[in-house]
Amino acid sequence: MKLKNKNAKEKNDIKISSKEDFTEIKDQKKVNFPSKKFLLLVILLVLLSGFLGYSFRGKFLAAVVNGKPIFRSQFNKKMETSFGKQVLENMIIEELIKQEADKNNILVTQEEIDKEKEKISASLSNNIKLEDALAMQGMTMEDFLHQVKLRLEINKILGKDLAVSDEEISNYVKNNKSSLTATSEAEQKEEARQILQNQKSQEKIQAWIDDLLKKAKITRFLQ
Repeated sequence: MKLKNKNAKEKNDIKISSKEDFTEIKDQKKVNFPSKKFLLLVILLVLLSGFLGYSFRGKFLAAVVNGKPIFRSQFNKKMETSFGKQVLENMIIEELIKQEADKNNILVTQEEIDKEKEKISASLSNNIKLEDALAMQGMTMEDFLHQVKLRLEINKILGKDLAVSDEEISNYVKNNKSSLTATSEAEQKEEARQILQNQKSQEKIQAWIDDLLKKAKITRFLQ
């Protein structure tokens, strides 16, 4: 009789133990199963990543050719190899000009820049706009105005060195009259003055820049 009761108790214990195990396994499944909020967050993150990747693809890609990407890093490396040194030299020269202008308290106003822009526009043929002329040279208006400002700074720095005398103008008209496009004497002198000033500017400015480069302490890291 005791043996029978003992077996019944053990069987009952086994059943209880099995029920507890089932509850524990069930609870574990509930804990491991992702919630709806978690899934929604993951979906939003994936969508956001895709949107940002599409929006900023230009930051990483230069082009895509038949599905194959050309990365911006490849493009930059090619540009640096082909034109990097020349671009760097131009940037160095521009920085030297800026430093000289600051040193000499040279200030170029927007009014002066606009006036020079109008003068250059007026010198073009009637059927050519300044914007079109710049586009043919691969320049933007921003680039052009930047160059105008640099030129005006140089003119102010060098000053008298770029001036053309009346004697020089008269001699040029006398010796090159047949090559001038102007007809009246006053227009011929003005044309001669501009030609001589451009020639003198190129000579003086190049010599001045060479001197700046020689005296400046420059460390170049681009090979």
